[in-house]
Amino acid sequence: MTTWLNLLTVATGGAIGSVCRYLITVASIAIPGGSTLIGTTVVNLIGCAAIGGFAEVVLVTNSLSERTQLLIRVGFLGGLTTFSTFAGESAALADEGRWLACGLYVAANMFLGWTALILTALLVKGWLT
Repeated sequence: MTTWLNLLTVATGGAIGSVCRYLITVASIAIPGGSTLIGTTVVNLIGCAAIGGFAEVVLVTNSLSERTQLLIRVGFLGGLTTFSTFAGESAALADEGRWLACGLYVAANMFLGWTALILTALLVKGWLT
């Protein structure tokens, strides 16, 4: 059941995740050769790894409350990761006729994201069992 406290919990986590995403993107632009594409990839990889590990913690320990799960999974990780920005950036590359860059960007994000999720989940499962 959705309560005001659950909504506040998700909003709090989302605010923190969004600020972290913004800071990571700013940092990725500031490095030599950096771009928003790097920032988007980094936050999505962090998010994939975190959700993989977090899912295993929840499955194996069953020790986190529903509210804590909402704070981390829906709020923080939802605010941190950004599929819409990823889709927009890949569409912009395609619109510019940069098909190879677009294909590599999409493939790298998908492959690296799945790999980060699976490896982190396996690592956490190994630690907890």
